[in-house]
Amino acid sequence: MKSEDSLVEKRLHNMKRFYLKVTELIDSLPEGIPDKTRNMLKETILGDKDLKELMDGVDAHRPPRIFLIGRTGVGKSSLINAICGTYVAKVSDTKSCTATADVYQCKDGNRVLMEILDTRGIAESVAINADLTAEDMLINQVNKFSPDVAIFMLNCTHRDDVNRDVAFLKKLSKSFTKANDMRLPIVVVVNKSDEMAPSRFKDPAEYPQSKKDKIQEQVDYYKSIITDNGLKVDDIIAVSSLVDWMTADGTEVDVDEIDKLPQSDIENLQMAFDGRYQIEELLDILEGAIQDFEAQAGLRMAARLGVVVRRIAKQLTTIFSTIAGAVALTPVPVADVYILIILQSLLVCLVASLGGLELSLENAKEFILGLGGVIGAGFTFRVIAQQSSKFVNSLWPGVGSAVSSSIAAAGTHAIGRAAIMYYIDGKSIDEVSEKFKEMRKERRNEYDSDYE
Repeated sequence: MKSEDSLVEKRLHNMKRFYLKVTELIDSLPEGIPDKTRNMLKETILGDKDLKELMDGVDAHRPPRIFLIGRTGVGKSSLINAICGTYVAKVSDTKSCTATADVYQCKDGNRVLMEILDTRGIAESVAINADLTAEDMLINQVNKFSPDVAIFMLNCTHRDDVNRDVAFLKKLSKSFTKANDMRLPIVVVVNKSDEMAPSRFKDPAEYPQSKKDKIQEQVDYYKSIITDNGLKVDDIIAVSSLVDWMTADGTEVDVDEIDKLPQSDIENLQMAFDGRYQIEELLDILEGAIQDFEAQAGLRMAARLGVVVRRIAKQLTTIFSTIAGAVALTPVPVADVYILIILQSLLVCLVASLGGLELSLENAKEFILGLGGVIGAGFTFRVIAQQSSKFVNSLWPGVGSAVSSSIAAAGTHAIGRAAIMYYIDGKSIDEVSEKFKEMRKERRNEYDSDYE
């Protein structure tokens, strides 16, 4: 995994180097573009808080510390594998070896992805010191570990009496706040959604509505217990962490047999079946719950190369779509067209850098042209449709700009997703172009609903 470790760092630093060249690139644009437009571009891109934090995280990140609490069999290890997108090794050199908790690092080769304080439910914990209860002992360990976030794991197919665990977390949260002068973020994860009836459906894309409804019923059940006990949590989400693994030569391996494999085989395990459900959504929740910036960035990078670059590329796409929507709110017709073209080209360049390629703005424009995007076929029609909407402002101020903003944001989002498909997923330009048309329409409908 050493070579992949260096590839992750290389791709991320390539992305940041391109970002740092934004001023130089904007200054080198054709002379016909007014200085006012150039300055707006610089201020819009370099001044965007989310984009700056994403770039800062390339250098300033650390493995997040996660406190896991859940009863035996709830699937804590499988959840960590699902989050990381890889079968991670547990390193026991920091193991506490108590009856209440174990501390270990999750690694992918030489790269530490996260640090875990792993516990059973408090109902299963046993005190090993006559002077301390199991609860007090665990509270002391948690405070010493100083987690960035707590994950309270429950089973989707059981209705365990978790009142004691919930009461313990409430007590722990109060102690943590007092000891650290900050709140402990708590995310509730209802695991093993795949086992909910009808259990024969393991692929989340094939979950029937009846299965989804039953999953939601379990979430509501646990949510009511948590609310009734007065425990404040950041969010609650149902997931499946189901993954079947195979060796590099394609031999499937039962999860109980994996630890018997040679270490080199374990480090190179691949997914034979990906049954993960709502893991991306969980990652978003965890990232939002973690307060420490470096730990947030570390969580973002806690995966193998393909997962890391794809996740960051998706974040870039969301950020640039928001920027494009804001730019399109400018009240002067046509003035934002230049900016939108450049914004979308910069997004394509950044995504390509994550895919291991270095593009010029001209190369990026050619890619967008090949899609039939904002500067491709039908450009005049789209510009007229977008810009003429702003003339509505003369009658109803703000309404026309909102329509234009939705078009700009939707188009930029579709271009970003198309760039991911081409430069990261390796799809052909014909496949990407066809999908682009669908995505643009889909995103336009989503953005338009925000203005209804």
